[in-house]
Amino acid sequence: MRKHESNKVRKKRDRERASKRDRRETEGRTKEIETNNLKLTADLGQLEENELDSMISHIDLNSLSEHNGQTVKRTGSQTQDDLQRIPTFSNLTRTIMDVSKHILNEQGYMGEIEITNMWGNILRPQSQRAHAPHSHSNNFLSGVFYIKTSDDTSPIQFFDPRPQSSVLKPRKKEYNRLNSDMAQFNSETGWGLVLTSWLVHWVPETKDERISIAWNVIVRGEYGEPNTLQNAHI
Repeated sequence: MRKHESNKVRKKRDRERASKRDRRETEGRTKEIETNNLKLTADLGQLEENELDSMISHIDLNSLSEHNGQTVKRTGSQTQDDLQRIPTFSNLTRTIMDVSKHILNEQGYMGEIEITNMWGNILRPQSQRAHAPHSHSNNFLSGVFYIKTSDDTSPIQFFDPRPQSSVLKPRKKEYNRLNSDMAQFNSETGWGLVLTSWLVHWVPETKDERISIAWNVIVRGEYGEPNTLQNAHI
């Protein structure tokens, strides 16, 4: 009897371990966060530390400039916007393509994915600057991947894109994901976010150096309904 119970316990424990492992693997591939009408797909998967170091070095080199005969780091800068063509970023590029295809398929769209541009961002406290509210027009998906952050680096913030949402607002007991018109995500090294390109977002001033990689994705194929004036091929 005890042996039989022991086998049952062992099988139950094995099932629980397998279930936890499956959950971790699923969460590691894609996490979906919903807040109001904003749907963000998070977690591009963590890259190896040496890959992050190589990407940081490449972007750091692009932040150097000459000043009074000396080479100095600019307090805030962006690299060239074709990082998807550079071998240092090949694994990240491949991951971005895989995640974008998954989102396209999950949402029921047809077409081929293409990264239109990809660039590095450096924000340093000396700049006393923020990335002003903006969206990424003429693209379908956009994203950001953090390669150097700390507890003191600024978050990324998203705004409710519906202007009518602010017409009537009862007083709130407390802010939550259902009554807020802004969603905030902390920057964390080795993690990223994918968002619809029309979603307005910004980055406040940072208290510590913040290095990230951003990109845009377009869907190549047929747009609109067939045999209508709104049909187009991109």
